[in-house]
This record gives sequence, structure tokens and C-alpha cells, in this order.
Amino acid sequence: MKKAVKTALRFLGYEIRRLPQPLPADLREFIRANSRDLELAPVGRSPAGATAAPKPFIEGKKSLIVEGWRFHAHSYAVVNQWQLLALARRPDMAIRIRDKPFLNSQWKAQADLFTDTDEATLQRLGPAASSDSADVTLRTTFPFDFSTSNSGITAVFGTTEYQTLQPDMIRDPVMFDAIDRREWIPDVRVITPSRWSANGFYRAGFDEKQVLIIPHGVDLGLFRPDPMLRAEVRRKLSIPEGAFVFLTVGAMTSNKGIDLLLKAFIEVSRTFPHARLVLKGLDSLYGSKDLLISMLQKIPPHERGRVLKQMVYLGKSMSFRELAALYCGADAYMSPYRAEGFNLPVLEAAACGLPVLCTMGGPTDDFVLDSFARRVESRLRPFEVNGRELVMLEPDLEHLTALMRSVVDDHEWRKEAAVSARAHAAARFTWDHIVDALVTKLWS
Repeated sequence: MKKAVKTALRFLGYEIRRLPQPLPADLREFIRANSRDLELAPVGRSPAGATAAPKPFIEGKKSLIVEGWRFHAHSYAVVNQWQLLALARRPDMAIRIRDKPFLNSQWKAQADLFTDTDEATLQRLGPAASSDSADVTLRTTFPFDFSTSNSGITAVFGTTEYQTLQPDMIRDPVMFDAIDRREWIPDVRVITPSRWSANGFYRAGFDEKQVLIIPHGVDLGLFRPDPMLRAEVRRKLSIPEGAFVFLTVGAMTSNKGIDLLLKAFIEVSRTFPHARLVLKGLDSLYGSKDLLISMLQKIPPHERGRVLKQMVYLGKSMSFRELAALYCGADAYMSPYRAEGFNLPVLEAAACGLPVLCTMGGPTDDFVLDSFARRVESRLRPFEVNGRELVMLEPDLEHLTALMRSVVDDHEWRKEAAVSARAHAAARFTWDHIVDALVTKLWS
């Protein structure tokens, strides 16, 4: 009977939905208390999207057309913009831009991510006409566009967090089917930031010589230890003096392992009541707050009520200066991830002198050292989606909990890790280092 009534109502144009259950009082109070940001002085307020008049490519310079997103906080846009700034510093490069439509029409351009100087540099880059050609066209956008360009070399940036190319990851469905059936592999170079991510392209049939593994970088002038910022951040977040702060930055999606981090923190906070957990999401892009709330609802109410008092959540978009300040306010960076293409926040945290806890066996193995990172034991976990095998890591919860306790206890290691982490980032992982490798491999 109920089924017949529902069918009749739908036929008449009514939609039947289960009403959402009201949030418990402790979660409502947590949301209210965490509707804030750092409110540091703003930087870079140029009108987003403006570009300078096009200039002809200069003979004798390496010519490059970059297709992708600017003036946005999506990870691909972030990588594209930092690379553009490093490329613009090179006297041997001539660069033009093709701004691509955002993945989601609801996304809005942001003009306050960088300093005024860097914003101006990004604005000055001239546009490329559709008919322009160069030595190299580099695409940093999603879904991937593997079609060849007018340039001598077409390079496509991409990541495969789950080591698999899936249909929604390639713009042209016909092209995906051809790659999937091993009937055709595009004549492009693939730029990917880790060996873990490269495995996804190898599994799809790309030749190893096609796939260039070029890591991400960090701006050391921005991401650096700063005791004054540390004090300011803690004051603005109402973190008491003497508290030990764990920090994580990301989308709050399942691949970030936030559910594991919450479970581990519940245990650690029993032993160390002065421990605090700061979670930085991005509500406008990923709906991070809703994802976090759904995880918190699964925690037993008596445990949740206690641990919420020791947590801070930030979901508003931040400039990179504010993000760097947030790292400075922490004592350790946490990333018990299941799947990542690179995990740039781990590198940014290291540049700010933070010791790191991250998953063992994934992309961070390419750029962390034992001197500043303790790695959570994990196992490979293949799984299927629509008949396709994906691969992720499953971190060990008990080991994660033990490592968190050890980091709180081991003050001497944290001091040594702060020096080692910063030095390692400076020696190999500035954006200038990364762009040097990119240019060398593409023009070799």
C-alpha cells in the first residue's frame, strides 16, 4: 500500500524525501563556535582573471603555453599558479596563458590567495590565441584532455590517487574507451608528482618514458617557522597556553583518513588532556564541514561531548599567508591518508618546521625522511568500483594512536625534526627546484 501511495504521489509531481534528523546539541554548538577564520590582514586584492596584452614569443627563449586554472584554491589551480610564478622568474622562458573554465560553474575566482606582488605577476601573463603554438603546451586542468596541441610537445598534468584511470577523469569518453581497451595511447607527456600516482598511468598502458615524475614544491619565503605568528594563531583560535596542537589540512573526504584521525585523537586525548586537534577544510569547494559532521555523528555521544571541547574546525578559504600561519600555530602535522596524488600540505608543514605523521607506502615516501616524519604502518587494499580495480592504503589505527602519543612525549625529536624538515624542503623542494626539473625534462 505504502509503495502504491508513493508511486502515485511521484506521478503527480511530488518528491518524497526522508527529513534530515536534527543535529545533537553538542554538534550544533561545535558548528557555532567554529564559524570563524584567522582574520589575518588580507593580501593580494587585484581583480581576478585580468591578463596583460599578448606579447610575441621572443626568439631564443623557450616558448610555453600553459592551459589551466588560475585564481582558485583547487589543488590543480594551486599547483598551476605556483609553477607559473617560478616559470616567470626564469629569464629563458616566454609564457602565454589559456585560462580554462572551472570544473564547476558554481566556483568563483579568488583574488586574495597570494601576496600583491605574486598576484600582479599572475595577472601580467599574456593570453595565448587558439592558433598559437609553442615549444610546449602544458595542461593543468581536470578532467584530463589528452588531445594533442599545436605545439611541439603536449604535456598533461594529472594524478591518480587510487592508481586507476576512471571514465570521469578523461574529458572525451571516446578517448577513454580507446585507452581503456589498449587500442590507443595519446602522444603526450604525462606530468605526475609521485611514483604512487605514476603507477596509475602505467596500469592504464602509458609507457614509462611518457610519464615524467616531477614532485610539487613549496615557497620557503611564505612557509617558514614564525614564533610571533604561532602566538597570534593560538590566541585567535582560543587555544590555551601549553596545549599540544595536532593539525591536518584537507578536504575531509574519506581518502584523507580523517575518520581514523578522530578515533586516534579520542584515545590520545585521554592520556594528554592538553592535546588539541585543529582541522582545516574547505567548505566552498568540498563541503568539508558536512563531511566532518557526518563522521562526528558516528562517535558515541559521551565520547563526542568530551572530545569536541578539544577540537577546532576551520572551513573558510584562506590566503596562503594565513595557511602558513596556521602551520606555525601547530606542534605536529597529521596525515593518515588512504589515497593521495602527492599530499602537498605535508611538504608545506615540513617547510614550517613541523614534525609529520603520515601513512607509510604512499606518495609521501618520495619526499619525507625519518628525521622529521614518523610513518603509520599500512596495508594495500584493492577494491572495486563499477567493475574497475582501485588501490588504496589502509593505515593501522593502533599504530597511528601510538605514534601520536610518542610525538607528544618526544620533545627532543620534535626539536631535531623542525630543523631537519625545513632543511630538507629547502635543499630539494622549492618551486624553483621543481620548475628546473620540469623544464629540463620537457626540453631535453
